[in-house]
Amino acid sequence: MSVRRSLQALAAALAAGAILSAQTPLADLAKLARQRAERARPTQQKAMEPYWADLVLDYRNNMQFLDGKIAEVAALGESIVPLLLEKLQPAQGGEKDRNLAGNCRRVLEKLDPASFVDALAELANGTNETARGEAIRLLGHAATPTATNLLVELVDRNTGEDRRLVLRSLKQQKAASAAPKLVGMLGSSDRQVREDVLGYLIAAHPSQVADTVAQALAGERDNKLLPLYVDYFEAAVRGHDAAARALLPLLDRERLSWEDTKRLVSALATVAPQNHEPTTKRLHELIDSGETSSLGVQAALSLRALGDARGVPKLKRALDDQLRKPQRKKEATLYEQRGNLLLGTEEYAEALADFEKMLENSSNEGAMSRRAYTGMMRCEARRKRIANLTKLMKASAMSIAEIEAIGAEDPVFQETLQQDKVRTFLQNLAKELGGK
Repeated sequence: MSVRRSLQALAAALAAGAILSAQTPLADLAKLARQRAERARPTQQKAMEPYWADLVLDYRNNMQFLDGKIAEVAALGESIVPLLLEKLQPAQGGEKDRNLAGNCRRVLEKLDPASFVDALAELANGTNETARGEAIRLLGHAATPTATNLLVELVDRNTGEDRRLVLRSLKQQKAASAAPKLVGMLGSSDRQVREDVLGYLIAAHPSQVADTVAQALAGERDNKLLPLYVDYFEAAVRGHDAAARALLPLLDRERLSWEDTKRLVSALATVAPQNHEPTTKRLHELIDSGETSSLGVQAALSLRALGDARGVPKLKRALDDQLRKPQRKKEATLYEQRGNLLLGTEEYAEALADFEKMLENSSNEGAMSRRAYTGMMRCEARRKRIANLTKLMKASAMSIAEIEAIGAEDPVFQETLQQDKVRTFLQNLAKELGGK
């Protein structure tokens, strides 16, 4: 059946709005479908007529305007799906036709692509380059095993940009079932392919391929991809010996940035098994090297999570020793590190005192001051002292967005933000700040 006839049959099914009688002979279903499609087509065309001129605009340059129009078209309902699908395959392939195809695809994303997977399958396997790409993108929004299986088949049938689109659609689906097929592509010489596969693995976090990913990490040549391996293991596995052993060498070489190294140390708290000797040994070495920055704090907290109680007191003694030195007793960053360590060990009153000292010695420096207030607010949220918390929010001079951003990194704080008293306070504060 041609794509056009498939779309006609789809139109009939959508326009009918009801299941055909079980007594209808199967041989007559296609004929009835085409008849209904032809009858419904004029109504569909009339509904779409006001929008075609807008949908040929370049989305990149008219995003806000087109988002509104796309929402209006989607509100017309599934009956216009066939007309939109037809526009995915322009005959000429000019700029306006490509714009139209892309904007029609954006509408179709809102109209449950799972309901027209068969039509997308024809387009994805067809010869029209524009239609193929748009159909592959739409399959990523079709939450159905049929779409997943089709995308997995398309991995081998496509190369270059189309294969990248397939990988991104599987990432969009978060389809863990595709992992055994895709994980082998981490051995590709194409750096972009490896990046796209890692992006998929992070989104789908399939634990069953962790051993293969660990092997791939050992041979990874591009340092910029290494943080993606960390992200995958953190998302996908718990207590995994091979994953922890694959990650530990990244602490020995200067292949990760300082921030990414800190994230790795944090990830090891859950990736490594409890009391994992290679991991605990390496984290102790970090602290023993005199690392009293936030990296050292994270190492101590990860040791604690792994069942090793020695790291926290060891680091606290090192910080105490530094703060007893006359030349360092007013060093705000030392109070910050000790405060974060105490916050992580649930010693909230002591942590609060350190963040207060941090603020006192920060000379009202913008970033340092905000971090001090953030630490104090996180403490008071855990102590459930709402009155103190709201006073700190106001004194911090932070915007509402900045305060809410703390919750994005801190589930306890996020939960506190949902309390009625806190929400009311923030609403009133927003009015005072002029909506900032």
